[in-house]
Amino acid sequence: MGDRSVTIAIPVRNGANYLGEAIESALRQRHPETEILVVDDGSDDDGLTVAVANAFGSRVRTLSQPHGGVAVALNTALAHASGRLFSWLSHDDLFEPEKTDLQLRVLEAVGRDDICLFSDLSWIDAKGRITGEQRLDHARLASRPRLAFYDGLINGCTILTSRELLLRIGGFDRRYPHTQDYRMWWRLTREATFVHVPHCLVRSRLHPGQGSHRSDALSENSAFWIDVLDGTSELEAALVHGSRERFLRRTGEFLRYRSPNRRVADRADRMAKAAAAEASVSVVVDVGQDCEAARRTVASIEAQTRRPDEVVLVGAAPILEALGREGACKRVLRPTEETRPSARLRLGLTAACGSYIALLRSPDRFAPGKIAAQVGRMSATGCLFSHGSYRSRGETVATGSFGGRVFPEILGDCHVEASTVMLHRALFLSGLLFMDADAPVSASWIEAASRHELVGLEEPLSEIETPLAASEQAPLLAWLRGSATYRAHEAQLRRLQMRLAGQAARAGREAGAPGTVRDRMERSNAAA
Repeated sequence: MGDRSVTIAIPVRNGANYLGEAIESALRQRHPETEILVVDDGSDDDGLTVAVANAFGSRVRTLSQPHGGVAVALNTALAHASGRLFSWLSHDDLFEPEKTDLQLRVLEAVGRDDICLFSDLSWIDAKGRITGEQRLDHARLASRPRLAFYDGLINGCTILTSRELLLRIGGFDRRYPHTQDYRMWWRLTREATFVHVPHCLVRSRLHPGQGSHRSDALSENSAFWIDVLDGTSELEAALVHGSRERFLRRTGEFLRYRSPNRRVADRADRMAKAAAAEASVSVVVDVGQDCEAARRTVASIEAQTRRPDEVVLVGAAPILEALGREGACKRVLRPTEETRPSARLRLGLTAACGSYIALLRSPDRFAPGKIAAQVGRMSATGCLFSHGSYRSRGETVATGSFGGRVFPEILGDCHVEASTVMLHRALFLSGLLFMDADAPVSASWIEAASRHELVGLEEPLSEIETPLAASEQAPLLAWLRGSATYRAHEAQLRRLQMRLAGQAARAGREAGAPGTVRDRMERSNAAA
């Protein structure tokens, strides 16, 4: 069979009542290169189930095995399948005729092998009558594919994926007769991308004889979700809901209101309360050119009410040697002769190990509660990117009121200062920050804001000697004008250009330049 070949596996045990309908729906598939493989899992109904399969003759391959459960039957199908692509159909469910053909076209359009397709479905009763539909939020799943698993949205019969991919991750775990599919999806979140096909392609039958209603199935399901709570890392949780705390709260809600796992939901809530305190934190420090100023900067980190797990110091080797590795926090030294701010911050972020990473440029300093406040807010809201207000030369600059969905507004007036920023490691790993070493630092805040919400903390939590954002406005405008992505936002770029013109005019007046008639009148009035 060729690259477009598909095997539809039908695992069954004592399923003579519905098996014929399932096979007929598989045979009605519009895609011609389709194999139907029935795996009889030790039926003991006097041969009735096998007789149903054999009645279809050579159109169906039938394999028989001793009773081992659905996982064993699916692994048998994987081992014997001829198709490059694999799907399965429960013996009591039905495929719509276009299921395989439509999913193949989607798969070819995506053009990747590490894809697992799944779809919407219809519900049917014991007599095959449609009782409802499950229509999923396609846009939400496109932006956060892992939600397909973590929100329990995948019905196994809707999938189509590479047989090789399933074999590579070990197939189905035979130790779990009731959750082998959930455990497969969990492994696939780390190996593949789920892609939602917004069509009802399966008719899923609900009837009293299903094994999922038994008490042993419910017990296994609870144990599975405990494994998910314990085994999902901070980074994985952030890719789903922005933080481990928010992931645990959302998963707890799912378990409490959409499953019978109330006690596991309580466990998720308890874990969520401790998540922010347990998250690891790094601070990346650009030590600048003044060793004594750098000491004061690092001292402000050592004085935090919540000390970070590590401080990554980036800069010239002589300054790093003078600062050394001693201190209350672990120090990681990254010497560099690089002078470009974006390149230095990228070097520090690459070395940082924390889930939350704060940035600090000497001679700036942190207020004592800065790290605790910022981690707490980001963990609770599930946001990957935050900044705050700050103090400069004795005055409070209330930039922390700038937050939310600030794109494209941020193009015309970027209020974010590097020494107020904290970001989640997942944001840096997504490839949005400091990719262009020659770009202004503010360009990275725009890149992040174009895809993510910005959290602003109104309390001034940093001391900044010379704000960076204002000095970067001219190079930022040039960078935006040169970007195919951002130059189309003409209104915002004009606003930035007018701000620059206004600053130039004020600078000219302060320097005593002749200026316009209006400028001279303003200076005369001021003098009077």
